[in-house]
Amino acid sequence: LPKLHKIAFKMVHSSTILLPAWKLLLQEQKRTVRIMPCDIVTRWNSTFDMLRFAIEYWPALEEMTAKREHNLRMLELSEAEWDSASELCEILKV
Repeated sequence: LPKLHKIAFKMVHSSTILLPAWKLLLQEQKRTVRIMPCDIVTRWNSTFDMLRFAIEYWPALEEMTAKREHNLRMLELSEAEWDSASELCEILKV
């Protein structure tokens, strides 16, 4: 969960490098271009929104974090972390 938060934060706040790369990647994958929502402590349901987005866009997130030039490799999620994110998303779905 902290890794997903950091990815969302970095993409939103890197309007000259990561954000354009993200949009291009989504276009290449023929996905709807959307910005990853960030979970905010004071905003109800924002963690669920972030998790749901991450699970839906996991192939793009995997590709984005795998590219060395994006400097996000330390935020790559393991299979166990993706499983945990999916389980938490199901728990938060109410």
